[in-house]
Amino acid sequence: MKYILIFSLAIVFIGKAVAQQQTANLDSKQGILNLPEVVLIPESSTFSVTLRKVEDSEFILELESAAPISRSFIHYDPDTKILYIPTLTMGNKTYQEVQFELMSSQVEPMRFRMSAFKIDLNSTTKVSATVETKPVSARGDAADDPAIWIHPHNPAESTIIGTQKDSGGLRIYDLAGQEIQYLPDGNMNNVDLRYGFPLGDENVAIVAASNRSNNSIAIYKVNPDTRQLEDVTARTLSVGIEKIYGLCMYHSTLFGKYYVFVNNKSGDVEQREIFANDNGLVEASFVRRLKVNSSVEGCVADDVLGNFYLGEEKVGIWKFKAEPDGGNEGHLIDKIEKNGGNIIPEVEGLTIFYINETEGYLIASNQSDDSFTVYNRALNNKFLGRFSIITNNELNIDAVSYTDGIDVVNMPLNETFPNGVFVAHDNSNTNPSKNQNFKLVPWESIADALGLNKESSYNPRN
Repeated sequence: MKYILIFSLAIVFIGKAVAQQQTANLDSKQGILNLPEVVLIPESSTFSVTLRKVEDSEFILELESAAPISRSFIHYDPDTKILYIPTLTMGNKTYQEVQFELMSSQVEPMRFRMSAFKIDLNSTTKVSATVETKPVSARGDAADDPAIWIHPHNPAESTIIGTQKDSGGLRIYDLAGQEIQYLPDGNMNNVDLRYGFPLGDENVAIVAASNRSNNSIAIYKVNPDTRQLEDVTARTLSVGIEKIYGLCMYHSTLFGKYYVFVNNKSGDVEQREIFANDNGLVEASFVRRLKVNSSVEGCVADDVLGNFYLGEEKVGIWKFKAEPDGGNEGHLIDKIEKNGGNIIPEVEGLTIFYINETEGYLIASNQSDDSFTVYNRALNNKFLGRFSIITNNELNIDAVSYTDGIDVVNMPLNETFPNGVFVAHDNSNTNPSKNQNFKLVPWESIADALGLNKESSYNPRN
């Protein structure tokens, strides 16, 4: 979006000043931007300025009033021809170190274009869901984790696979949130999927879920014609850790093998390879064991960069090597806030948005804060900001709270999700009060709010 400011205050700005912290607020309902103090340099005279929005097609404001007050640090520097605003809030976004550049000194009234800003990483940006799924059938804390399956030929026919961990099973929804299948196969906690798994004489999308009813890994394939799941386990795939909890998958691009990571509330992590037997069914074999000191659940693996991320709920996010020979040593990429990090415990779901082979974002749900933290996928996993999902009053979709599992895809799906979709479990499905469900947010809502990339050249199906 192009930002243009029409500033018609009939005063000559001269001299310089140093910007310090001060906040400007845009009232989106009334279209009013209040600049509490604008300094005139170097006369030490200051004005309180009110600007009114005059056009909707572009961000254009014009002067409504100016009243003299004491000195300020929102100021105009005629040498650089820049209007400085230390902090500017517009709607749900907060910007720091904002600069409006003079477009032309020959035009009246004076016009300024936003030329620079920084996102306030300490603020929580707000977005809204545009679709929600039908509620699960069980009351209380019943839903948990989603996985998004992309249709091979028609992305608009893609689905959301959600877990029900109490009186449970797997529920499959279309992109409008309507349920198209329910499998009452056990108390499924977490779910993940990968494409291109060799099974018999075909390559399929393979789905794995942690079954708490019998401490096993459930395996399905997606039938692209019906969009439904079909059980393809050769037997009960029991695991070697007690009381299975979280689960995620990894497809090694180095060796072409497929793996499932499972974990429990004691901090135990087990990696198993899955493969097809001669009968076209799926077997699993033990690969290695990892260990942290307390409860874990959310995890995600980066298939290209070969990293495995694990959320230790009250500690932070660990990063390990995903290959079986990657060793048992990991390091924390972020910690809980009281220990100097950016996470409000408990850290729960983890997911990855792929921009291309090496770029993208790691996203984590911060359960007790009702927020989500975003990190750079590459290199040192730099913290990029946080967001929350608030009520969409126009569509009557409530806010997301106390989230467990999340997932995201980077591909255009339909008109509702032209840049992909972020899906989050909602603990308290209100307005009206119903059982838990999943909320769907267009990726561009998050990307625009945090200054992230919306475009992607990576196809997870390849």
